[in-house]
Amino acid sequence: MASRKLIKYSLLSLGLIALLGFGAYSYFKEDAPTFMTTQASFRNIKEQVFATGTLAGKVEVDVGAQVSGQIKKLHVQTGDEVKEGQLLCEIDPDIQENELRTAKAQEKLISAQIRSQKAELKRLELEFTRQKGLLKTEATSKQEYELAEANLEVAKANLEALEAQLEQAQIAIDDAQTNLGYTKILAPMDGTVYAIPVEEGQTVNANQTTPTILKLAKLDVMTVETEISEADVVHVKEGMPCSFTILGLNNQSFKSKLYRIDPAPKSAENESSQSSSSSTTEAIYYNALLDVDNPEGLLRIDMTAQVTIDIAAKENVLALPLTTLRFDDYAGKGKVYVLENDLVVERDVELGIRDEQFVEVLSGLSENDLIVIGDDVKTSEDLAMQGRRGPRGPF
Repeated sequence: MASRKLIKYSLLSLGLIALLGFGAYSYFKEDAPTFMTTQASFRNIKEQVFATGTLAGKVEVDVGAQVSGQIKKLHVQTGDEVKEGQLLCEIDPDIQENELRTAKAQEKLISAQIRSQKAELKRLELEFTRQKGLLKTEATSKQEYELAEANLEVAKANLEALEAQLEQAQIAIDDAQTNLGYTKILAPMDGTVYAIPVEEGQTVNANQTTPTILKLAKLDVMTVETEISEADVVHVKEGMPCSFTILGLNNQSFKSKLYRIDPAPKSAENESSQSSSSSTTEAIYYNALLDVDNPEGLLRIDMTAQVTIDIAAKENVLALPLTTLRFDDYAGKGKVYVLENDLVVERDVELGIRDEQFVEVLSGLSENDLIVIGDDVKTSEDLAMQGRRGPRGPF
């Protein structure tokens, strides 16, 4: 009987020891690390550059005043469509009319002087001829002959001077007539009046700078003047397809092509000798232009355009998220971590085009490879239990 109890207690003791051992093992053992993984997949990728631009007319002209005076009448308003040669504005012509009358009066005066000089020249020619005949018969002195000859030459020179003055007077008349014509400002081309910075009654002064009377543009074709950052400009070329949207029509895309990229940033036009001392951390942007037809007149001057330039596009290519890259030289070389037999190994990959989220995989991966996208990802519950239990075995 005692033997049976001993065996019973022994078995119970062994079971308790086993249970305690299993519990201790479970408590102190280190959990195997788990990893978050993803896989490359086939998708379409379009590499693009994004920029912001401003709309302008394909052809814009500042129509100015070439003469000074008071604006007498404006014949157009902002938004009017005009034809080439159409009267746009009149400047008070009083000053130019007076200048024309003065020039004509000067011409008459010089013409009268020329007639008088011609008569004097004829008299002196007759006197010279008479003195010449008398000298042959020794009826006059050589001194009288030479005086008649000198008077004749002086008269000829005076006539030439007067004729030159007459030509100047005629040029002055032409200038005055031209300036009088400038008081009527005509449209230099077909277009739309989009700005009139002056008012009727305002006096303009053309002696120093040419004042702008109104601004004219052809709006059937618009130009987007966009700025591309120095990081992106190395990827774009003239002729690349592009599109843009405007505020209010975000769902409508306007198609175009990039037709010009400036070789220097816009700031280069205003650089001075002090530019070398300016901060080199300032962002640099290069102007680029693209044209778009505007038959319905939806596009207007100074609208903001969100421009997208298409660099490259591929369909159904193997791609992986950019966040999986552990190294990226942006020149086609990269590294990822791949899970192989529960071990994380580094893998070199060759990369192609990319968009904002994905990059093309040219070689180094297959669609079946498990790509690690995180480090050891023990759950927050395990971490909480670790803090509650106190110290555990070594990791």
